[in-house]
Amino acid sequence: MTTDAAAAHLAAVDAAVEFAIERRGLLTARDLADHAGYSPFHFSRLFLARTGIGPGQYLSALRIDAAKRLLLADRDPVIDIAAAVGFDSLSSFSRRFKESVGVAPARLRRLADEVADRPPQPFALVPDAPASARVRLDLPPEFSPRGDAGVWIGWYPQPAPIGLPKAGMLAAGVPEVTLPLAPSAPYLLGFAVEAHSEAPEQLVPARPMVAVHPSPITGPCEVTLRFAAAMPGQVPLLSALPALCRHVRA
Repeated sequence: MTTDAAAAHLAAVDAAVEFAIERRGLLTARDLADHAGYSPFHFSRLFLARTGIGPGQYLSALRIDAAKRLLLADRDPVIDIAAAVGFDSLSSFSRRFKESVGVAPARLRRLADEVADRPPQPFALVPDAPASARVRLDLPPEFSPRGDAGVWIGWYPQPAPIGLPKAGMLAAGVPEVTLPLAPSAPYLLGFAVEAHSEAPEQLVPARPMVAVHPSPITGPCEVTLRFAAAMPGQVPLLSALPALCRHVRA
């Protein structure tokens, strides 16, 4: 493939991502392929290479993220919000939401109230693994001048936060952590919020500070996880919420 062709493919995928964001994910993978001018099969391969996930997964993530924001923005019935993000069935919406977020839609609203009253404290949800990674947390100084930001570090099966993490921890005020490996989930992802953020910003941040290690981690090592503001179109970190849920239990 020539450099010009590769650049054209990347531009087509990026344009499709912008189109998906404009429509809040209320599209099909074929719609994105048509918008990019490729066959669904070829577009799916290009999209996967560019983002680490398939177009259908990406669209689903946008819809769930939109649902989270609507749930916390007002008190409309859950069934109305399900319809607003493109679900015909309340049961299928609730199932997909819980699989992605870690709690049922109605529970998200109660969780926001609980987090407002009692911010989550550092904790670890880690496997009993013989090997670990030592992870240095590289946050921009201006993001957390006092060094007390809350940071979720988790292991995922893909290089994008689709589904729930296999393991991880919530840390605060530390420059590095030691995290036991999760062999079935070798991708290390991070999510950070400023200390004392309001509950909605903790659960559905407007522009989160995120990090993705560029390659899978399968053995003991020392790595640096570099955080930066999420780029437009980046897959929303839906599964940051289970970290809070495990601290603030029903």
